[in-house]
Amino acid sequence: MFKLSSFRIRVFRECRRRYKYQYVERIPTRPNPYNTMGAHVHAALKTFFSIEAPEERTADRLVDLLLESWQHNRAGFSDLADEERWRQRALAQMRTFAQTHDLAARPLLLEGYFEVPINERLALLGRIDRADEDDGGLHIIDYKTGRRPQDVDADQLHLYTIILERSLGRPVARASYLYLDDGSAWTVTPQRPQLDESLAMTVATYEEMLAERAYPTDVGRHCSFCDYQAICPAREEIVGRRLVEGW
Repeated sequence: MFKLSSFRIRVFRECRRRYKYQYVERIPTRPNPYNTMGAHVHAALKTFFSIEAPEERTADRLVDLLLESWQHNRAGFSDLADEERWRQRALAQMRTFAQTHDLAARPLLLEGYFEVPINERLALLGRIDRADEDDGGLHIIDYKTGRRPQDVDADQLHLYTIILERSLGRPVARASYLYLDDGSAWTVTPQRPQLDESLAMTVATYEEMLAERAYPTDVGRHCSFCDYQAICPAREEIVGRRLVEGW
């Protein structure tokens, strides 16, 4: 069975050349600082909300958990100064979270991994950071360690809604991206037409993946975060566009 995640869909939609490198040829990549920082932030938040006693959930404890996690993985940084810059960014995110969100909340699930069949050939995968009980249903929360984009894509939240509703048999009332840099949230109230549209897009993307042979390169802002720039045939164009467009 073909297993499809929202991230895999996004990679294919952004650049089919990267998709080929990552999912068809499976070319390994080196650790990078953004992913290392994100792993520590997610680990700290999961451990923090796993603490049963609300009185033990303090801002200092959240910071300590981040620092403890950091000691176990320091891969991907160019030097100690680079590591310190990323560590300070992660610490700032933890402090902002502690100031702007309910530390005594009791999530229904943390880092839940689900796999649901869509049809006899396709399954949808998702690792949901957090889901809380909410009025009229569940509230999905997806932590984002990157900056909020100008145009926010709701498809990941719609797919997570489908996954959770099919897995738990309970309705989702809200689904949110929580941007940890500034503590802001971007929320959707899932509606059946939008969910059906996202599901149809998923099936159509799967069919395109099976049919793709050329894997063209699509140069854009997303190239800034691509691990395959060094071997990309469009690397000179990427450098030129970054200088001109400022990404």
